[in-house]
Amino acid sequence: FVPADGSGKVTAVLSEAGKSYGAPEISPDGKQLAFLVSPSEGVNFPQIGLATLNGPTASNPQLVTFDRAAGNLVWTEVATAAKGKKTTSSYAIYFTASSNGGIPLYKLDPATRQVTQLTDFETGVTAFDAANNQVVLAKTEVSNPSELYVADASAKSQTKLSNHNDWVAQRQLSFPEKHTYKNSLGQTVDYWIMKPTFFEASKKYPLLLNMHGGPTAMWGPGEASMWHEFQYMCSQGYGVVYANPRGSGGYGIAFQRANIKDWGTGPAEDVLAAESAAAKEAWVDTSRQVITGGSYAGYLTAWIVGHDNRFKAAFAQRGVYDLTTFLGEGNAWRLVPNYFAYPWTPEAKVLDANSPYTFVQNIKTPLLIKHGENDLRTGAIQSEMMYKSLKILGRPVEYVRMPGATHELSRSGNVRQRIDRLLRIYEFFERYVGPEAQGLSQK
Repeated sequence: FVPADGSGKVTAVLSEAGKSYGAPEISPDGKQLAFLVSPSEGVNFPQIGLATLNGPTASNPQLVTFDRAAGNLVWTEVATAAKGKKTTSSYAIYFTASSNGGIPLYKLDPATRQVTQLTDFETGVTAFDAANNQVVLAKTEVSNPSELYVADASAKSQTKLSNHNDWVAQRQLSFPEKHTYKNSLGQTVDYWIMKPTFFEASKKYPLLLNMHGGPTAMWGPGEASMWHEFQYMCSQGYGVVYANPRGSGGYGIAFQRANIKDWGTGPAEDVLAAESAAAKEAWVDTSRQVITGGSYAGYLTAWIVGHDNRFKAAFAQRGVYDLTTFLGEGNAWRLVPNYFAYPWTPEAKVLDANSPYTFVQNIKTPLLIKHGENDLRTGAIQSEMMYKSLKILGRPVEYVRMPGATHELSRSGNVRQRIDRLLRIYEFFERYVGPEAQGLSQK
């Protein structure tokens, strides 16, 4: 706490050794504080906390039982009740959390610390506000990437307010079909299969396994960032399969921690199980399968082609390939001690055992590697080393280093480079599984 006029000293509102506090939100009556807190080290996500405000300090902090990574806390007055000459107010806290392939809106009762889910797993609430027993929200869904809606306090009876993407109604889309897989740990893994947009039952199509990064990211029908890429690849005649393997966010802390000291073998099992299931679809040409992913999934792409030869081509984007050098190269270096160990400890052998670079000599799949020149998250040296080694080994490899690009190239980077990236994915895969490649193989 710091007085607004700068006249007083800095006072710690809440603090505890080994914990990180953030996102403080004060109730409308100024009596309560909502916040997020998590351990400072390890594989974790923030939990919601509630405390009583006593001037510049808070007391009696209590955590809310909720096994998802909550965010965007918003207090609102949901009711007022007159009792004699006194008026008492009832408050709620709205928030969102990635969960089971969507980003639902939730409502927390501060008095009971009970959480209620208000929207479904098939859509995603990307932004919202709540007041006067109403909620205004921006919602993404497969049929429409983003529109504004107004609803009652329970987020029911939603009325559409905007029409930003009326062109979508004039386009044909591919819709994901959800499936599940029980992995070797006994966990349920969600995955989705998307048919080619202009699907014809009499034809066979290539299949693209597209994987998410993080490793704590989460994909699904309610996640917005991949809408254009999925729809583009499907419109070009590819089937797409994507999964949330062990280690993904959106499925609770135990699931998120299931890839500690195991970034390769376990998650690869999960995504390849999804790919194998999709490959059984009657419309899939199993001889034309390709794979891609970015950031951690760039890692996973390289790991898989170093251990499996089923794919005709692979595209590894902004990845990490050697965990030891990653410690000094990328600003996400804390992933190394959080998931594995420091290189100077007795447990350091786990770094080599989990590095795709350790298995570079096994990579025979044609590989396109991309990295942004100013990528500080994973560091371009990661891809330089992988590329040079594959060239020395005489393997089919190409490298694209985007001038001025950061780790955000596929999301919020330079628009022309984002278009270039998408076209490069398509062009590279077409060389190996497109009509011309198919014709050449038949000859």
